[in-house]
Amino acid sequence: MAVIFVEQQFTQSADTVWQRIRDFSDLSWLPGVTGCSVEGEGVGAVRTVSTADGGQVVEALTSLNDQSLSFGYRILKAPGVREETHYQAYVEVKPADSGCTVTWQASFNGGNAPQDKIEKARLGAEQMYRICLANLARLLD
Repeated sequence: MAVIFVEQQFTQSADTVWQRIRDFSDLSWLPGVTGCSVEGEGVGAVRTVSTADGGQVVEALTSLNDQSLSFGYRILKAPGVREETHYQAYVEVKPADSGCTVTWQASFNGGNAPQDKIEKARLGAEQMYRICLANLARLLD
């Protein structure tokens, strides 16, 4: 199982950051997203995300907790990701002495793919998460 873990500090309060990212249908804080449509509400809702390169990603909301400021999702379909990879991600906003910390982590099963290909996919996702969190920080400043 490949694991991705990214963490970023924010000067804003945990509540401020949480309110910006908690809406499953609002991905305006993610660079490269050109559209998002959602079917259903709450846990179990499915969103289809359109990207600037013409791709589409389909994700299902697996958890949403306003008390722990966290949500989880599963990728159902994306370029290079099959459902059997069981790509699961989790985002959490944690209050800190000065602002907050956002943790974005995920895991996936690379199956029979060569280890170097799995590691390349893992590093690519990690870089994408870092870019997304850096963009969120810029938007909140």
